[in-house]
Amino acid sequence: MNTVSESITIMPLERKDGTFALRLCLSQGELSIAMLRRVMDVMTAYGLPTLRATTGQRMNLEGVPKDKLDEIVAALGTAVEKCPPGVSVCPGSAECRYGKQETRKLGRKLTSLVKENGPYPFKVKTGVSGCSFGCGLSFVRDIGLVGKSAGWDLYFGGSATFSPGPGVALGKKLSEDEVLDRVRKALAFYKENGRKRERIGSMVRRLGHEAVAESLK
Repeated sequence: MNTVSESITIMPLERKDGTFALRLCLSQGELSIAMLRRVMDVMTAYGLPTLRATTGQRMNLEGVPKDKLDEIVAALGTAVEKCPPGVSVCPGSAECRYGKQETRKLGRKLTSLVKENGPYPFKVKTGVSGCSFGCGLSFVRDIGLVGKSAGWDLYFGGSATFSPGPGVALGKKLSEDEVLDRVRKALAFYKENGRKRERIGSMVRRLGHEAVAESLK
């Protein structure tokens, strides 16, 4: 098997049937030609059935037998316990006719900010959408940005899980610098006030929108 191609960071996940899925820890859902070639080589060599896209813009390589797990991981790249923080982004104004703002650059900055200011009481998921259609899942992410003609709207504490609902607005028509400053302060509030394994939305409901807003002053 030819494995002279780009290495991939992988998070193994055990399934109910005893097989494993290997989550490819992608950045903004992007797969280079070299990464795709490596994955296809491994799938062909080991007869793996499925590569599936996730809602978080990662990819899962399904059906990995337990007795081949270490071998397949080594062929793909490097295993990690958890994928680094990522962000769901839409194509933005650079590619989409509806986009009001460019998404990928700010998405990378947001990813770096979340990573640098951790750890947190629980996972933090982020989304960046170039317009109000919200294709980056911004309204139901822990941190969500929605592009408008005059800047960015910032949402905090959205959820798509057990208590689904949109995040609370922490600012409208913000500049990029204003967004990053408010996100940094809001994450500091979460680190200080969130309980272990409590998502941001649950904390906001427990403490109230006003408490979070006060922390931004």
